[in-house]
Amino acid sequence: MTWSKQFLWRFWPIFDILYIIMAWIVIAVVGAAAGFMVSDLVGIPFPIAAAIVIIVVGLLHFFGRRALEAFWVIGTIGLYAMYLVLWAYVLYVKGGESLANLSAGLSQGTIGDAFWDGIRYTMYNLVVVIPALAFVDRFRSRMDSVIAAIASIILVYGAATVIWICFMAYYPRVIDMTVPWYEILRELGVEWLLAIYLFWIFYTLIETALGMIYGIVRRVDAQLRLYGRGLTRTTEAILAGLSLLIAIVTAQVGLVALVAKGYGTMAYGFLLFYFLPLLVIGTIRLRNPEWRKEFWAKV
Repeated sequence: MTWSKQFLWRFWPIFDILYIIMAWIVIAVVGAAAGFMVSDLVGIPFPIAAAIVIIVVGLLHFFGRRALEAFWVIGTIGLYAMYLVLWAYVLYVKGGESLANLSAGLSQGTIGDAFWDGIRYTMYNLVVVIPALAFVDRFRSRMDSVIAAIASIILVYGAATVIWICFMAYYPRVIDMTVPWYEILRELGVEWLLAIYLFWIFYTLIETALGMIYGIVRRVDAQLRLYGRGLTRTTEAILAGLSLLIAIVTAQVGLVALVAKGYGTMAYGFLLFYFLPLLVIGTIRLRNPEWRKEFWAKV
């Protein structure tokens, strides 16, 4: 909360509302998806599968930061290891079709459409940056921050580029696929790779929900500390579990689907009340720490 006040002034509640709504949608979607995956793979009822996911998230919050960090590190390494194998296999089998479609210049829409779709996608995905801010105290210098930023860009957009190349082998059919990788692997008939994919995607779904919930928990804790209180490990675990429970339940009754209709529109909210203020005011304050120092000290 203090962080957003430092570049949004009195408009910080707008940012918080945007973040909570977006986090709610993300938590609901990935939480429900994780529950359905457990239900489908193991053959247990969805409520029990959802309860397992909620318990895992609650326990990780209870055991604290070290447990959360270990869970995220293992998940990131495992996910990218899985994708390296997946990309290599698909490109080995379907690389010719992919290159043929790329060479043919197949496309949909205009360059302008692609540009604005990219802007919107980037803006509403900025929500995942918020939970990561709780761990910037690991950085010991500005160079650490620069290296972390470069590594993040390579991991995210490098992966997106390779995935796009793989998907081009199935263009335009891939556009109508609900879960492209799942359908592609089923079509290729590689059950061993499909099993690995499902495991790490399930892990990543929990990881994503965990990150969104952690961001909410930290913001609640920061607000309480302004009044001399704070969350204990037990209350953190309870809050995390309740957040996931509420998100999954509202997803089942259709509320999330209703709000998600404005999902793309929220990108403009993040552009106006997050990206642009942070870029402009943040850059000014980074280059000149003394700029209106007394004003910001009162915020």
